[in-house]
Amino acid sequence: MKLSEAVRGVSGTLAADGEFSCIAFATEQEQSQFLTFLEKEKFLPALDNSKISCVLTTSALAEKIPPHIKGVFLCDRPKAALFEIHNRLARHPDYVGASAATVVGEGCSISPLAAIDRENVVIGDRVTIEPFVVIKGRVIIGNDVTIRSGAVIGCKGFSFSKDTQGQNVSVEDTARIIIEDHVEIFEQVAISTGIFPWEETRIGENTKVDAQCFIAHGSHIGRNCLLANGSRCCGNSRVGDHVWVGVGAIVSNRVRVGDGARVSLGSVVTKEVPAGQTVSGNFAIDHQKFLSNLKKSLEE
Repeated sequence: MKLSEAVRGVSGTLAADGEFSCIAFATEQEQSQFLTFLEKEKFLPALDNSKISCVLTTSALAEKIPPHIKGVFLCDRPKAALFEIHNRLARHPDYVGASAATVVGEGCSISPLAAIDRENVVIGDRVTIEPFVVIKGRVIIGNDVTIRSGAVIGCKGFSFSKDTQGQNVSVEDTARIIIEDHVEIFEQVAISTGIFPWEETRIGENTKVDAQCFIAHGSHIGRNCLLANGSRCCGNSRVGDHVWVGVGAIVSNRVRVGDGARVSLGSVVTKEVPAGQTVSGNFAIDHQKFLSNLKKSLEE
């Protein structure tokens, strides 16, 4: 898509035209040529990415844009402009993909009290869906999956942008949710959809998600994980394989948890957890260090 076509109706000035295949934040590692925004100079190093072909930025930063970025659009609020473009494109099949009738595999047990969109859902073989489950469009479910009562797959993500008047504007969700084989999702779990078409939310094979857990937009949960009751994986978090996330624990947005790690109950994880490590506390630290600090505090 040409930048000149994408910015039609957006307040600003086209300084140079270019082409892009998708929209992403500058820090993403997209494989296609993409459009992004730059609003603050401190993020200028993020533009050192050969896949960024077009940018929305301010007049004050225009001269600092790297030469490999061909398309430049100048405006007062680049981030708001980016989401304005995204929301408009979200209505077009060329951006989000064409719709298709929902497909259900063989040997499934689906309650008549479940609500499943008639379009853009793919359900594999031998899937069990209990009463009052809601499955919205752009969801792919593998084989031998169980989804228990009250779960919602395809929630609207809690994503907002400020418009030019400073008002909150909802950002459209256009990505897929992929639930791999042998996953079990318990009661009242909520899994939300990513913003951009490439930003899928994924639950890995044989992972079990306990009641009242929340998995936010664009998050990836690995294989053979156990997410205990009420735990939260915030937006674009990355949880590796064979990970335990304890009762009520929170993995913050864009945080990575390595393979085989354990997040103790009630922990708040705000930085990367190495593979095999156990963390505890708010904010979470190495479990043994947490116990040592606790012991010292009790002795005082």
